[in-house]
Amino acid sequence: MKKIKKFTKNLFSANRMKMLAMMLLCGTAVTFAQNAAGDYTAGTNALSTVTEEIAKYVPYVVKLCYAIAGVVAVVGAISVYIAMNKWLFWTARNALKCTDIEQFAKT
Repeated sequence: MKKIKKFTKNLFSANRMKMLAMMLLCGTAVTFAQNAAGDYTAGTNALSTVTEEIAKYVPYVVKLCYAIAGVVAVVGAISVYIAMNKWLFWTARNALKCTDIEQFAKT
């Protein structure tokens, strides 16, 4: 009996074993607390309702993204059109050579 007491005393004197015992105790308590809660239908119903409500906004968000992309495309196309009309010679020359970008920016 003394050997068992001495073994347990030495075993639980280490900090790691104390922490392990505390974690096992707390983990068991949490498990029993969750099982005692019983019916989870209220939480499940709430999550399904939230999911349905968020799903209703997806088409609107997609259309908004399309509208933003359309505006960006139109603005980009207009800026390229203006650049091609304004500096036609420089744009064609630099497009063919793919050099002298600084000179193109200065003119």
